[in-house]
Amino acid sequence: MNMKEVYVSGIALDREREFPVVLIRSEEGEEVLPIWIGAAEATAIYTVLAGKTFERPMTHDLLKLVVEELGGEVKGIEITGIQEDTYFARIVLGRDGELFYIDARPSDAIAFALRAGSVIRVEEELFEKYKRNLQIGRVDDNSDGNGFEEIDPGEMEEP
Repeated sequence: MNMKEVYVSGIALDREREFPVVLIRSEEGEEVLPIWIGAAEATAIYTVLAGKTFERPMTHDLLKLVVEELGGEVKGIEITGIQEDTYFARIVLGRDGELFYIDARPSDAIAFALRAGSVIRVEEELFEKYKRNLQIGRVDDNSDGNGFEEIDPGEMEEP
């Protein structure tokens, strides 16, 4: 499986479906891999993108702390496939030279990777097949925006 390194370029709102979408982009192009996620996961991802911290650890922060306390290291996350419109991912952990692969929803894996400062990879054929050239707009714009509205991290409510 050939993996491509990617990054989170932002979160948008699919106005037609009323769901948040995490936008995954590679360094090589302008196209994004859109992954529809839940509101709670969007908030978890966006708090990191917005640089917000909380007095007590959130779920993904707690997972990172547990991995570190057990002597593990977050090697990265991998978005590995799609089946019936559902993406699949795994978290890659390392400890004492051994690798562990943990099945996860892409949204949770991405939120975790962002907190851990680790690499995000996507299977190259998957990215090439499902990438889109999206025009992102604002609701108050007169632009089409392909039905996607950019979300500003500062507008997110505190969890």
